[in-house]
Amino acid sequence: MATSADSADGVDDLDAGGRRIFGLAVPALGVLVAEPLYLLFDTAVVGRLGALALAGLAVGGLILTQVSTQLTFLSYGTTARAARMHGAGDRAGAVREGVQATGLGLGIGVIIVIVVQLLASPVTELIAGGHDIADEALSWLRVALFGAPLILVGMAGNGWMRGVQDTIRPLRFVVAGLAVSAVLCPVLVYGWFGAPRLELVGSAVANVVGQSIAGVLFISALVREQVELRPRFAVMRAQLVLGRDLIARSLAFQACFVSAGAVASRFGAASVAAHQIVLQLWN
Repeated sequence: MATSADSADGVDDLDAGGRRIFGLAVPALGVLVAEPLYLLFDTAVVGRLGALALAGLAVGGLILTQVSTQLTFLSYGTTARAARMHGAGDRAGAVREGVQATGLGLGIGVIIVIVVQLLASPVTELIAGGHDIADEALSWLRVALFGAPLILVGMAGNGWMRGVQDTIRPLRFVVAGLAVSAVLCPVLVYGWFGAPRLELVGSAVANVVGQSIAGVLFISALVREQVELRPRFAVMRAQLVLGRDLIARSLAFQACFVSAGAVASRFGAASVAAHQIVLQLWN
């Protein structure tokens, strides 16, 4: 028969487990919330330039989102693989999963930059449905694309760190990058404090700088773990296979956003600008 002491120990264990889960969940939620908040701020800053600039941001951002968010397996798939190893007591193995995911993200990111730079003009024309919006979108996209490898590095970093039950450092890294972007964005867009007035392109530059900071922090965290950094293509291939279903899911989901953005573009810059505002509020 269970004694009162046993019952008390069980309650204490539940309380400790609950606190542990809460301690992991809150920072992880912070990572998910931070970027949409920054994008809302970015939208507000660019919105002061007028409907055409905001429409360009909407179309350019839509394209960049399509080519980066399809690879969420770098985050969620890596979390699963790293957590399984960490739970078995192999932290080094869990971190090595992060090394391979990071290498995969960098490699795919470079390919994305090259391919989308080549196709950027016809793709923006197709979605924007007009030269004015397409020109604005293209100016933003050509700069913002250089952040794609860093976005994927951040996904991989979040993945393996969650897998080893570290959600504090990813929050710090993401917030550090976004904080710099938030400061630079209005400075570069409006030309404050003697900075060049880059207008819409300033938003893209601010984004890339912030993503670079976060990416460097995630890579530095991997290096400090002192595990082997050599690429293992068998592991990368396994990660890609694991991500196949996640990619298919993301493609189906994001197709709705592409369709909505393209339809809004057919009604002019004001409609796309309004669509961008509502989309960021919804996110």
